[in-house]
Amino acid sequence: MKVIDLAHPFQPGQPHYPGDPDQITEQVADIETDGFLMHRYHLVGPWGTHVDAPSHFDPAGRTLDQIAADELVLPIYTVRFDQPGLVTPEYLLDFEATHGTLPAGSFVALHTGWVWGAEGIAPGWSIPALELLHHRGVTAIGHDLPDTDPGLDAQSWWLHHDHWQIENLANLDQVPATGATIVCGFPVPIAGASFPVRPLVLIPD
Repeated sequence: MKVIDLAHPFQPGQPHYPGDPDQITEQVADIETDGFLMHRYHLVGPWGTHVDAPSHFDPAGRTLDQIAADELVLPIYTVRFDQPGLVTPEYLLDFEATHGTLPAGSFVALHTGWVWGAEGIAPGWSIPALELLHHRGVTAIGHDLPDTDPGLDAQSWWLHHDHWQIENLANLDQVPATGATIVCGFPVPIAGASFPVRPLVLIPD
């Protein structure tokens, strides 16, 4: 089995949402003095490759600790989108015509080739495309983008409909359109809305 790491390692100074404070890392113990190495990390929840729970936008939405463990191991379908603008339902229907209907209980990743930290207006999902995924029963989405869509309307729509998502995914170029599984383990802070995540894709030999 091949394992693909979809996370960017995070550090102070990395690309982040305008206005968010930078990460601060403090060393609080070292091996020479204390016998072990330990750091204290200060960072916002949506830092680097991160998961957003419904509560990130929906005040009545589920928090990270309320996402069941069986939602975190899903078949992954990777949609390639190498053009500006927003993904439409028609684009997803073309994908389905080649790869089959996107099934309920799946994770749909959008691979645009966006370079993490690039400037300009990123592509993204349209609300009608997300409506199609919602109708299909898709559990979660992800993308190599800093946000679901430039205006955050689609992000708000998705999270308000009790779905979760992962942003700033890496290495999606190595993930096939079908036939793989994503494992999305992350810490579960009580009432947490967003948190860094290290999703792994498992590809059978």
